[in-house]
This record gives sequence, C-alpha cells and structure tokens, in this order.
Amino acid sequence: MWFKNLRIYTLAEDFALPENIEQRLEEHAFRPCGRQELATFGWSSPFGQNSEVLSHQLGSSYLFCARKEEKVLPAAVVTAELDEAVAQIESEQGRKVPSKEKQNMKEDIIHRLLPQAFTRFRLTWGMLDTELGIVVVDASAANRAEDFLGLLRGSFGSLPVKPLFSENPSELYFTQWLKDGKAPGSFDFGDEVELHDAADEGGIVRVRKHALTGTEIDTHLEHGKQAIKIGLNWNDRMTFVLEHDLAIKRFKPTDMLIDEQDKLVDATPEQKIDADFALLAGEIRALYPDLVSLFKE
Repeated sequence: MWFKNLRIYTLAEDFALPENIEQRLEEHAFRPCGRQELATFGWSSPFGQNSEVLSHQLGSSYLFCARKEEKVLPAAVVTAELDEAVAQIESEQGRKVPSKEKQNMKEDIIHRLLPQAFTRFRLTWGMLDTELGIVVVDASAANRAEDFLGLLRGSFGSLPVKPLFSENPSELYFTQWLKDGKAPGSFDFGDEVELHDAADEGGIVRVRKHALTGTEIDTHLEHGKQAIKIGLNWNDRMTFVLEHDLAIKRFKPTDMLIDEQDKLVDATPEQKIDADFALLAGEIRALYPDLVSLFKE
C-alpha cells in the first residue's frame, strides 16, 4: 500500500474527529451491487476483505479505504439492442419511433441486461491527520477524490475541507523557479515539466527525462511560456510531479528512502500495511509544511 497520488485538503480549524469512528464507518460499509444497481460505494478494510476493521490509526493519522463496484455494460451493446428493437417496430408497425419512446426502450434494455453485466472493483485510499489538519486522497482525478470525501463526510456527519491552494496562480511560482534556475527550500528540480503559451490556443511543450535548467528551457520562458506542472525532488527522499492545482502525481520514494525502510521478514499482510502506512504518514507529515512554504510570500 503506497499512495501514488496526493490530493490534499485542509480541514477547518474547529474540526473535531467524531467519536465511534468504526461504528460510523460500518453504517456506510461496502456492499455488492444488487441485480439492478449500476454501482455501489462504501468502506472496506485497509487490511483486506477478510478483516472487519474499517480504519487504521497510527498516532494522529488515520487510514481509510473505499471500495467501489461498477457494472460494466458497454454502450455499444445497449445501442445495438436498441437499434434492433427500433428497426423491428418501424418494420412491423410502419411508423417512426419518437425520441421519448426510444429513451424508455433504452432504459428497459439496460434494466434487462444489468443482471448479466460484468463487474469491476476499484479501491480509493485516503488518510486524515488531525495534527496537520489535512485529508489526503490517493486519486489522480479530482472527481474521484470528491467521491471519497463525500463518503467520509456522510460517515462523519460533517467534513469542512477545502483543496490546498496558493494565493497566486501556481504557474507563476513554477515559472519563476525555472527562471531562477533552482527550486526553493528543500526541493530540487526533477526531470519533467509542461510549458504552456499564455496566449489562447498557444503552444504546449512537454519535457521528460531532461534537465530543467539550460538554454532550451530558458528560450521557451523568454517566449512567454509558463510552467503548469513541474517535477520535483524533496530531500532526496521523494520524487513527484506538482500540478497547477497543487495535486501531486507519480509520488514515489527514492532509493535512499527505500533503503532506510525496515525489511520485514515473513510479514503478514496486516504488518505490511501497518509498516507502509507508518512510512507514508511520517513522510507526508514532514513533506506537508515544506510544500506549504513553497507558496508563502
């Protein structure tokens, strides 16, 4: 278990963790889809389906895992069934099928096919740290993170959060770092950047596995391009890509951090999750203040 993406949300200062967390989570526990349901979403144990524990606490950090089941009903299959049914009516009854009737027919087809549909499952991990006052969701897309937050809000009764943001547009900071030839504080440049022309319908330059200092990058900056995402290395312990909305993608430990991690011999799945979360929570607790400091005037 390791978060590959970090979407960070700050909690209101007066937020207090409710009592009886496990009981609250149990009221929103995952259950499989019924025959006529397209999807279900609920809490699953961080330790796997054989465990009944729905959260895991280490100090001020709490780990959660949400599970989603979706019925896979390809649109092409539904469309083919509908076209065949419409053609049969028009042939036998000699009339055109109006749009409203087509929609009703489509809903009937979906209703009939749902019990035969394949299902797919997806886990979304997240953590809440009461000391830092943040919620972190491992989601590449904002809507997936919002689904997780919605489930947590429904379980807690209240979850006053807002996305981490900077007072000024983040691309102004990213671009200035490139012009300065170095990243601030405990950060160094990675090997990836995306530059956009400020003009409407302007050019886009994506650079990977390339130094972010030098004539090539400088030339793009001189022609008015701005960085909207940038690769960073933090304290030689983490590498990641920081995006314009301050979402973190491709969050990876460096070899230095991996070498420092204790190697568990014959560890159970529970022990492995516990060790991974201890490492992850500790690194986020150290990284977060440094990240916030990047955008202070």
